[in-house]
Amino acid sequence: MTRHLFLLGSLALASGCVAYNDQCQPLVENPNERVAFIAKGTELFLDRANARHGNNAIGQQAADGFAWVFSLTEKPADFAVVNGGSIRAEGLCTTRNILGAGPLSNGVLHEILLFENPVQAVDLSEQEVIAMFEHSAERLFTSPAPIASPAGSFLQVSKEVTMTIDCSQQALQRVTSLSIGGVAIAKPGRLIDQRRIRLATSDFIIGGGDGYSMLAGKGSDPTRNPVSAQRFGGIDSNIAAAYLKQSPYNETVEAGFRVEPSRITFMNCSVPTRPSN
Repeated sequence: MTRHLFLLGSLALASGCVAYNDQCQPLVENPNERVAFIAKGTELFLDRANARHGNNAIGQQAADGFAWVFSLTEKPADFAVVNGGSIRAEGLCTTRNILGAGPLSNGVLHEILLFENPVQAVDLSEQEVIAMFEHSAERLFTSPAPIASPAGSFLQVSKEVTMTIDCSQQALQRVTSLSIGGVAIAKPGRLIDQRRIRLATSDFIIGGGDGYSMLAGKGSDPTRNPVSAQRFGGIDSNIAAAYLKQSPYNETVEAGFRVEPSRITFMNCSVPTRPSN
């Protein structure tokens, strides 16, 4: 599937599964298997504004899965991120901007996390982590401007991250507070030989995709201890599915997952609205 996506390039990016799967065939062998519940009384939004301009529940769970898959390895990840552009509303010959409460199937999750990117972990300096998150916030819109063509480079974060973004500040100076694993990171950040912070994310981001030039080359630099995820084929959507299946979110709809707004606090930023279905 990933090969098809790259062959079709911009067409696949624009049209989701339909661009290369016009027979509407499931992307996994067990598409109806439940991986988790979406919490009772909530809805999840998959449109671009809600995936790329605010906390997003699917993105958060995928990031948690990326950190989880390295948790029992020799070099666990300190945190993980997922680029908002990898969260898609275009499914198999249908578009779903809203997911209601209830079971989330394996097939739907794989349609949302469409690109089948391998997941890697690398060591970064505090300076590189700050630069990464500043790039993530760079193209957010300042309130009350409408959110037009939000950037796919915006990062959803794992539960280890607490961050504040102030969109009234100029680009590359918008991250006003940041902590990872309860440890605050102050600007300008320390160098790699003073403190290493281990990131898990897709090889697309570690390879410098979506403008993350500060990460380019880290996945092949032995001094950064790069490691590819081994379990579940090392693929982002498979890892997210496995993480959710073993989590408490897969027990009851009352225990289901929902967006966690405390991960990223937005100040003076335009706020995504509820999409139409």
